[in-house]
Amino acid sequence: MKTIFTVVLIFSLCMVVSCVKTTKTPVIKYEGPIPQTPETILQAFTFNNVSIEWLQACNERYSPTKWIQRILDKGIVFEDANDFHQYMMLLRSGLMHQERIYLSDPEKWFPKMYFGTIYDDWKSFEDAYIDRQIWKYQQTKAAKQADPTVFSVEFLGPDGRTVLPLPKKSVIINRGLKGYGVSSGNAKLTEQHMFDIAFKGKHPWGWKVVYIDDMGNILPKKPPPISREELELPADVPWPPKNQEHLDRIYEEVKQGRYNNNGDNR
Repeated sequence: MKTIFTVVLIFSLCMVVSCVKTTKTPVIKYEGPIPQTPETILQAFTFNNVSIEWLQACNERYSPTKWIQRILDKGIVFEDANDFHQYMMLLRSGLMHQERIYLSDPEKWFPKMYFGTIYDDWKSFEDAYIDRQIWKYQQTKAAKQADPTVFSVEFLGPDGRTVLPLPKKSVIINRGLKGYGVSSGNAKLTEQHMFDIAFKGKHPWGWKVVYIDDMGNILPKKPPPISREELELPADVPWPPKNQEHLDRIYEEVKQGRYNNNGDNR
């Protein structure tokens, strides 16, 4: 009986721990009147997601009510506290930062290229910047709602409008004229992982690997690994190398004249 009680107790504790680990705080939804107004939005979310000090800091340059009205005028709906947090972050950490740089030296700021368009005044740039950041947030939000495994979203291509959802174990590899290089991603590759990708075309198990060119375009298929010819090495060197140490040894042996393009010394 004691043994059975112990097993039941352990099982019960496991259930409690499981609940603690998996239970998430629900996101506060907007349940106020429609149409939304700056006042109803602030009332719904100010004490839940943003401190009073934060709003006061924003108010130094932008009135929170005017800022929220500006977002509403663009047809945006604040669905929940996450939306409120992101749009306030756009103001404080994004737009206000850009404005500080601009005000420090307006003559050097303009003309400014921003995603293919040249801007000559702050007002037009400011509006383009806001639209761009709102679009990026909406794309990210939609991707995560469509697929819970999405950890982040990258925006690629020359115009930054290619939307690429990525899981946590992911990496973007630049395969350009200068070889292979890590562009971005959500997890850190080991040196051997990167070596295997570049020289063997071998991906880490369970990872999403995306290749792009020097312009940020996603390559339609996996590019070939680095070849002897690309490195201008003799045809009889052992290939592919096992690791960086092996490759360094190959270079040293080539300098010593061990390989002469005849035969295969593998």
